[in-house]
Parts: sequence; structure tokens; C-alpha cells
Amino acid sequence: MLPGDSEATAKEKAVIFNDSRVRQFYDPDQRSGRTIAESLDYNGKVAWDIYLFYQSGGEWIEAPPAPVCWMHQINKSWASRSHYHTGDDLLKELYTAVKKLRLIKRSHHV
Repeated sequence: MLPGDSEATAKEKAVIFNDSRVRQFYDPDQRSGRTIAESLDYNGKVAWDIYLFYQSGGEWIEAPPAPVCWMHQINKSWASRSHYHTGDDLLKELYTAVKKLRLIKRSHHV
């Protein structure tokens, strides 16, 4: 998405997210970004700099499952401003998304 993006750069930056729940990969043809954008009704766009929160157990078979919630942090983006968050507002939204997932998980274990 940006000049200088490469597989080597992706591997170097991947260590920032040292968490077994996070999946990272290099996609030079932007196939995953296009598929994710389509799943969010942004056909013809490429999703990037995006946070997607999925319910536990969801699988990406032919298309990604619908996320419980999502947000992006690019001002002039491929997506609507209603999902745009940065700084403290982004932190608040990330926290809210995690809390929502925990509530969903609890409700399925009752």
C-alpha cells in the first residue's frame, strides 16, 4: 500500500504484534484487502490499516465472516468516516470492541 512495502519489511514489522491471536502475512497483490473491503460492502476498494474483530470460532472459507465490529485509521480512506478512529478515540474503540467480544463469548457459555 505504501512505497517501500516488501516481504522483508512486513516480516521486520510483524514482531510489533507478538500475540498468538494475531495473524500477519504479506499480500503484494492486495487480494485479502480487496476481499475484506468487499465483505464490508466497499466493492472495488482495498482495505488497509484496518482493525477487524471477529467472533471466536469464525472461519474464512470462501469469504471472510462478518466482523463483530471494525475500524480504520486512514483519514482519506477507502471506507466511511463513521469507522475512522485515531489517537485516544482509536484506543477507546479498540477497548470497546474487545469488551463486546468478551460479552459475546460469555453469552455463548451461559
